[in-house]
Amino acid sequence: MPSLSSQLHRPGLSRRRGGVRFSRLPSAQCEVRLNDVKRLFALLLCVWWVGCGAQPPASVRVEPTAQTPSNQAAVAARSSAASPVTASGAVETEPVFHLATAQVNLPQVKLWIGSREIVSAVCHTVPQIATGLMHRTGIGPEETMIFIFAGPRERSFYMKNVPFDIDVAYIDSEGVIQEIVRLKANDAQGVPSKSSRIQFVLEAAPEYFTRHGFGPGTLITTERGALAEVLGPIAQLN
Repeated sequence: MPSLSSQLHRPGLSRRRGGVRFSRLPSAQCEVRLNDVKRLFALLLCVWWVGCGAQPPASVRVEPTAQTPSNQAAVAARSSAASPVTASGAVETEPVFHLATAQVNLPQVKLWIGSREIVSAVCHTVPQIATGLMHRTGIGPEETMIFIFAGPRERSFYMKNVPFDIDVAYIDSEGVIQEIVRLKANDAQGVPSKSSRIQFVLEAAPEYFTRHGFGPGTLITTERGALAEVLGPIAQLN
């Protein structure tokens, strides 16, 4: 693109004003120069807009890049949350990842909780984790379900479509129970972990951990080694 200075100092009629020389160009050339200036101004405006990181209009919904399912594993499908409304009045629905029926034939794993050996159902895929104990009528006194994630972070579990209470152990990457919380039947409000190092979650009947003397500090392993080494690689959700 030719420089503007070379375009504005081409020969033509001229006169001086206040010691400054002005050149008068033919009208056709003036129109061309004005269009060039307009195009340059528009280009600079576009560069400024992009460089400032302007937000999209309110009607455009920006989706998170991760999995979101919410940054929170067991609540990946919070379909109970209110559906957002765009500026145009259209209702946007949340994606649903949980199943419409109770889970059957889940894989199982042999675990050691302290010195006690148990067999637990395993949830490691997105639909399995999102569904959990949903649509079931109860949980046996010795029945457990372990949720496996790819790495540590804060977790939050809720009880949508689960009509009975349970106890939940939040477990860190080393396999150590960090805390045990009670989740109430049909409570759609998630109960977050206090620790941000939670990689595994074990669900059981109310008072299960108390009856067996398990609590914060109890180590959980598999029959073949540490939880992170044996079960971590099969996780499909971080």
